Amino acid sequence: MARVTRVMRLLDVLRGQEATTVSQLASTLGVSERTIHRDLATLREQGTPISSDTGPGGGVRLERERGVTAVHLAIEEVVALWLAASLSSSSTALPWGRAARSGLDKLFASVPRERARAMRALCERVVVGRPASSRVLAELGTPPGELLALFEEAFREQVCLAFDYADRHGNPSRRVVEPHGLLVEAPVWYVLALDVEKDAARMFRMDRIRRPRLVPGRRFTPDMEGLRARALAQRGERPGG
Repeated sequence: MARVTRVMRLLDVLRGQEATTVSQLASTLGVSERTIHRDLATLREQGTPISSDTGPGGGVRLERERGVTAVHLAIEEVVALWLAASLSSSSTALPWGRAARSGLDKLFASVPRERARAMRALCERVVVGRPASSRVLAELGTPPGELLALFEEAFREQVCLAFDYADRHGNPSRRVVEPHGLLVEAPVWYVLALDVEKDAARMFRMDRIRRPRLVPGRRFTPDMEGLRARALAQRGERPGG
């Protein structure tokens, strides 16, 4: 974890608790107590009101009555909120669905224009469709545990993803793809990608992927519109038709 990210994560943890200890913070963030002491000092130097007490009931706490600085969200945290808001607004049975998207619009408006543009560009690569059909749910398997983290990194850092894949007939293959988009048909998700070797738009279901790994030496520029146009052309359709 980069130091700036870790310090901001520490501040978020402090915001979420009345009081905690240095050892608990170290365990939560997966770092040493010495690192926590150094990061707490950094936050204090920046003017964050943090107090430390000893003895029973003591610990580290954020002094809320003295004010708290604005929340700083990582881009992947914003995408997670975008996905949650999109899933909420896609279901008429859930209250406050529209309010979730409205809240995100306010978040985008509160950050510098370039950062907001980068956030929106990443969010717009996430597509929410209808919930998975009963047929898909009946045959759904379990994706490898490491897939989520690897996909998130490839998606965010714009690097290719390699994996073994079994199609709906069980035929195995090895793929190297550019993960341009994500399609969510809850609780199932698909990688919307350009198959590098086949030079074709493809969709890969999460549970059919095995042995995922990053290909950091192969980067790409996300292009959802181009991927969609390619997919339509492969089916003999015209864009917008």
